[in-house]
Amino acid sequence: MVSFIVPVYQAVKTLDACVAGILSQTNTDFELILVDDGSTDGSGQLCDSFTDRRVRVLHGMNAGAAAARNRGIAAASGEWIAFVDSDDVISSAFLSSLITIASDTGADIVSCGYARCERTEVYDIKSFFKQKEAGRPKVSVYKDKEGAGALLYQKGFISAPWGMISKRTLWEDLAFPEGTAAEDMGTIYRLFLKASCIARTDNILYGYVQSADNTVFSTSSTRNPDYYAHSRQMLINIKKNHPELIRPAASRHLSSCCQILSETDPDNGDPAVKGFVDKIYADIRSVRRIVLRDRHARLKNRAAAFISYFSISALHKELNRRYLNSLPAAGVQRICMAEYQGRCDEEGRAVGHAPKVLADYFGLISDDHDVSIFAPKTIADEIPREIKNKSDICLLPHNIVMKGHAPASERAVNKLRMFDNIHYILKHSDADVIWFFNVEFYLFLYLMLFGNRRKRIVVTIFLDGYHTGSLAGIKQRIFEAGQRKVYKCISTGAAFHFRNMPSVFIPDYICEDAIYAPLRLNTKENYAVCLGTMDKGKQLEELVDAFCRISYRLLIAGRFYDKEWYRSLKEKASDNIEIRDEYPKNDEYLSLLSHATYAVLPYNESRYSFQTSGVMQEAVFTDTIVLTHKDILKGNGIPGVGYVSYDDISDELLMYGGNDNYDRNRAILSEYDRMRRDVYNRESIKDKIKNSLSV
Repeated sequence: MVSFIVPVYQAVKTLDACVAGILSQTNTDFELILVDDGSTDGSGQLCDSFTDRRVRVLHGMNAGAAAARNRGIAAASGEWIAFVDSDDVISSAFLSSLITIASDTGADIVSCGYARCERTEVYDIKSFFKQKEAGRPKVSVYKDKEGAGALLYQKGFISAPWGMISKRTLWEDLAFPEGTAAEDMGTIYRLFLKASCIARTDNILYGYVQSADNTVFSTSSTRNPDYYAHSRQMLINIKKNHPELIRPAASRHLSSCCQILSETDPDNGDPAVKGFVDKIYADIRSVRRIVLRDRHARLKNRAAAFISYFSISALHKELNRRYLNSLPAAGVQRICMAEYQGRCDEEGRAVGHAPKVLADYFGLISDDHDVSIFAPKTIADEIPREIKNKSDICLLPHNIVMKGHAPASERAVNKLRMFDNIHYILKHSDADVIWFFNVEFYLFLYLMLFGNRRKRIVVTIFLDGYHTGSLAGIKQRIFEAGQRKVYKCISTGAAFHFRNMPSVFIPDYICEDAIYAPLRLNTKENYAVCLGTMDKGKQLEELVDAFCRISYRLLIAGRFYDKEWYRSLKEKASDNIEIRDEYPKNDEYLSLLSHATYAVLPYNESRYSFQTSGVMQEAVFTDTIVLTHKDILKGNGIPGVGYVSYDDISDELLMYGGNDNYDRNRAILSEYDRMRRDVYNRESIKDKIKNSLSV
């Protein structure tokens, strides 16, 4: 049996989610010990309200997290101990996964991967951890003192009691030091030294929730003297009793010293602060030679050791500068809305939905943020005047001209132009957050190659990855590498999964009822409409062939990259098909869409099963039934009329030939009504975006 121990102090807002994750374990052989550490916000009463027979509650006076954990250990009856902080969450597979690894490896401690996240990201715990699932998680096994060495080198382990299970016997003569802060630093390395075998899986099973209440470090941190004392005592203890680990211990202590310096003002003239800093300087001098010569030490530690030989004070100033830049900005945040693609046709007219999405998003954030816009001229020209009056607009160097049959050299130049636009944005924007609201593969390639210039980047993603094509594997690896440079992701697909960046589902289109409700009153006509940018991503030849075989009307209206393709489609189209090489103005666009019975999306199902569509969402807003491949409907989570092959499209499928089609369409429209209320609700989306852009 496993004993979960949760120290509880002033956790009334977070404890429900924490306990829900523990009680959802697929392995049910556990007890949950809630240790109320003298809470005054109702947390104690909340602890008592849990009726599950596996929950035990210990009440006591406030004595700190160390004392609460020690009380939990003393009361535990399980063979294993697992700590969970009261504002964090765990996957339902946490216990079963770690116990299985313990059984397979004979380990005394089993640790898992963890993800930092925002409170809003873990309201749906199941969905959060689903995003973090690894295909085939790696399990590493450490014998004897190897695990303690990995912990001290900070490779795969951190000095925290959560995110692992440990044998109860390891705690028999071990306790957290009470009456001090940073007690983890003085405890976990000793726990690892007692284990004969330690295992670790990189599967992410623990969610460490970041908030103002649980931030470990700050510019006025009072825990740093204890943190330093525990780290220094660790170094002394290992030097005396485990000299074979002196190199990883030296690396860990130098890391602790650098962390403390980063939070300490180098210009603070307080004698007590100066004396404390002088001790840290002396300790860095004492270990830097060991760290610099240790090829196993972290590169950043070796770099700090090297710089310290020239000037420790310069190292201190740089550490503090970087730390201050990472802190939340005060007051109104400055947001840069960045559109680096600027796709246009050969006449310089914008193609795609970037101008519309920009306008929609700007309306949601401009009241709460100071917003600037970085975009190429082709996009800026289509920004409404009221937005231009409220925002600073910076023009990027390049538009990206889209053509049919463009030579490879021209396509390559376009990619370099996008790189240059991205570089320009990162170099010249001084906003707190840069929001790339319309991105594709080449942004992630840029981030992988050149980094993010230490900018907070938020991205809006319209696909969950690269799954098809000869280069899909390589593109996916680049995609995942670039994600590590992203602060947060706005995912337009509810089922999208990203391995290396936190994400929240927010549709890219908003149901503004003032606009769309009157359109739903329009009388539907018997025609299908295909709108948008007309490129090779749309299977227009197959669509035209299908409608040539039937009498149902079809209107195709949008800008064609390839003018020759447009002319050939016009020539083969039958009388019931109209094709226009123009992107309708907004009023005409909405009129065409809202009067049509069907919005047809002739996309390649292997690609668009993993990608969202704005036209599909606007069809939901106007009660126009989506007609597309069944896999695309499933991938986007939107009901509609689906086909497997274009041969399935027939007059019988589209016309109200009988009650079957009438009932089918009525059920689809009823679901659209629900989605407008629950999924595309403006206020809900506004709150989510606000949280996603917050730092």
